Amino acid sequence: MTFFADRANDALLERGAATDPDNPFLIGSYMHAQRALGFDAWLFGLEQVSTMQAASLGMIKSGRIRRSLTINSLPELSGDSPFWKGIEDFCTDRGITDLELATFASPESVIPRLKGEIERIQRTEFILSLVGRDVVAELSKHHRERVKKGRKNGLTIRRTRSGEALDAHIGLRAHSMGRREARGEKVPHDFARESAAKFLESGAGELYQAMLHDEIVSSLLILQSASGAYFESAGTSSSGMSIGASHFLLVETARALQTDGVVTFFLGGARRTEEGLYSYKAGFGAVAIDTESVSAYVGGRWRRGVSEVVESAQKAISANMRRKTTVPDRAD
Repeated sequence: MTFFADRANDALLERGAATDPDNPFLIGSYMHAQRALGFDAWLFGLEQVSTMQAASLGMIKSGRIRRSLTINSLPELSGDSPFWKGIEDFCTDRGITDLELATFASPESVIPRLKGEIERIQRTEFILSLVGRDVVAELSKHHRERVKKGRKNGLTIRRTRSGEALDAHIGLRAHSMGRREARGEKVPHDFARESAAKFLESGAGELYQAMLHDEIVSSLLILQSASGAYFESAGTSSSGMSIGASHFLLVETARALQTDGVVTFFLGGARRTEEGLYSYKAGFGAVAIDTESVSAYVGGRWRRGVSEVVESAQKAISANMRRKTTVPDRAD
């Protein structure tokens, strides 16, 4: 098999999607969302006798000095696949400095040691097959009780792409991250509304929300392909937590996806250190697949040195500006 790299378009994405129809990170609407965010979309993969065998969508972001390539969902690859040499050569030819490789909604893939590797994170992806599945029957006892409590309290579900619903989703997500941080977990603090909005606008994503009368108590952002769906982000209020809203919502979302013809529901990932998140996702009866994500600096030494000098100068200027704005006025 030979490596290929082409600037992505709808026709090319259609061929790529055929290699992994369950993958929501390999569809045209996801590509359009990323382009709306300022990324240059490329399709990378392997082909044999002009037939595409594996594909992944990559996003390039260019700055004044550095240029990054991010592939969020790698195809199934062995450690000695020609894909890796192809990516290395592409980065050299295109002046890529920062390479980010992840395995969201990916089959099991082996990422070899990369030149310039900075960080390698071990994580677990949870995959729920929806083919002929009784979603409730395969829940853990704890999860089944939480779902039952949600139903008893009169929770309902809605699907939406509205801006108002997205604002609620962002707020609930921040609330959930705060709870996890209080438990000692390392959590992200960048809840970018813009990227989620682009997913909704392009049709790549949809919000599923648990309602207690007129109140949104839990929210899920789902990315969806022809036969697959991915748990992109979620959040639940304190009142929702007390009545099992997050468990109820995920079960009802899985049922709705079944009706849509989805066969694989990716519940997202968790690190072993994220004990609460890990047990939450495992409790739905999902299959756990150990995987990883890797960051590498693949630019030259000179370019890295220049970027570090510029970044240091920018930090110093920002710190100086903060000091100036926080100096109190002196009374005469």
